[in-house]
Amino acid sequence: MESGVQIRLFDRRRDPPDWVDLLGPTQCAAFLKDRQSSVSLDADGKPYSNLEATACFVFDRLDAAQQFCEAKVLALPHMRCEIYDAEGLAHPPLMVIVHPDQRHREETGSFWSRRRKLIAMVLFLMAPALIWVDMRRANTIVLPTFLAFTCILTGLRFLYWDFALKHRERERLKRLEAHRRMERATDSGFPSFKTATKPSLDPNR
Repeated sequence: MESGVQIRLFDRRRDPPDWVDLLGPTQCAAFLKDRQSSVSLDADGKPYSNLEATACFVFDRLDAAQQFCEAKVLALPHMRCEIYDAEGLAHPPLMVIVHPDQRHREETGSFWSRRRKLIAMVLFLMAPALIWVDMRRANTIVLPTFLAFTCILTGLRFLYWDFALKHRERERLKRLEAHRRMERATDSGFPSFKTATKPSLDPNR
């Protein structure tokens, strides 16, 4: 299994100093993080004692990065791996890989999507009941009606949250497929949309 090239995220002695400027068009970088705190981790799953030593792992192929990350999370269940393309942190990661036992806890998973919709439905059902209570009291209480509108607005927020996550997931899948097409085009000998020469990944530069 390919282990990639480990490079520091920023190194003043290197040219170029920023990690994203080292990546070629079809290359990608894997970031190892703690699943709960999002703290950057080294290859052994431990936080960096020196922030300047924070690094990522660069791969020529997305599949190689995926295999590397899958092996890491299986060995270290507390780890989450994020794979970025040559655009760096300008976009969400192409892939987020966690231990199989933790996938249902990801906010884009079907479990949380169903829960958000269920909460919205319960809130929408509560609103008419609260308005009915207020009407029974000839609108003298006011609080039930206020709570009813709050339920409706909160329910709409949950639905919008779910919609936004699904939209982000669709955009991620589009970018993922575009990256794979670019890899296939490169393998076939066709030029990709980026023509810049790939800088050296020598971490000592």
